[in-house]
Amino acid sequence: MLDAAQKGGYAYPAINVTSLTTINGALKAFSESKSDGIIQVSTGGGEFASGTAVKDAAFGAIVLAEACHLLAEKHDVLIALHTDHCHPEKVEGFLKPLLQASRERIAAGKGPLFQSHMFDGSVVDLKENLTISKELLKECAELGIILEVEAGCVGGEEDGHDTSGLPIEKLYTTPEDMLEVYEALSGIGRFMFAATFGNVHGSYKPGSVKLKPSILKDGQKAVTDKHGSGAEMDLVFHGGSGTSSEDLQETLDYGVVKMNIDTDTQYAFTRPIVTHICAEHRGRAQDRRRSRQQETL
Repeated sequence: MLDAAQKGGYAYPAINVTSLTTINGALKAFSESKSDGIIQVSTGGGEFASGTAVKDAAFGAIVLAEACHLLAEKHDVLIALHTDHCHPEKVEGFLKPLLQASRERIAAGKGPLFQSHMFDGSVVDLKENLTISKELLKECAELGIILEVEAGCVGGEEDGHDTSGLPIEKLYTTPEDMLEVYEALSGIGRFMFAATFGNVHGSYKPGSVKLKPSILKDGQKAVTDKHGSGAEMDLVFHGGSGTSSEDLQETLDYGVVKMNIDTDTQYAFTRPIVTHICAEHRGRAQDRRRSRQQETL
């Protein structure tokens, strides 16, 4: 899928899910669009799916992934499963159990539970980030799993992790960072790289976020100038909700193959529910008023 996206100059939508209902919504949309795509689970989504009395993010992610494996068989599109941001303190409790689940599936003659995982080491310095990333990528590569890594910070808030107060320069990955990431990981296994270029989590009005897609261009150039055209990296665009079509197209030109869309799909899911409830509430209130008026008469 990633090779096809690089060759075709497009990116897959990566849709966060939390339940059977949202899984089926994503699958229906992919099928109707005749589009392959990515379904992903965050730590918060996994915790929710496990039940509020359990709150086990890894267990909930396993439940959602197994459901996806079964439900996707009813659809004539390719679906990849991915886990979203996992910070260093959650590796042991979230990422490691999921890798073990894949290990057990493979031993039973099946494929891995998830095709890719994200380790978000942007909360630590780049040296520590890459030390952890290398160890995780080794483990993923042994299981035929891709690892997504991040350097630089995506702004905003997601799953309780708030970076809105960081200095503005933290939102932009440098060409030197991109080169260092490539040289640290390229010999270990296939990876995706969430380089940051001013993108934020959440919905925002056009113009309120200063995206600089040229950062991706400069970083890719630093890598390919030193290591050749075959070194172009598979890039990920986090915080895709609200992006203008011009900015989106420009990122595709620079190697983005995966685009995370969460806030927009949350709104699309909840808005009709709220509209229906409000309309029903108003209608019943009007019925009660008419009934009282008739009783008075």
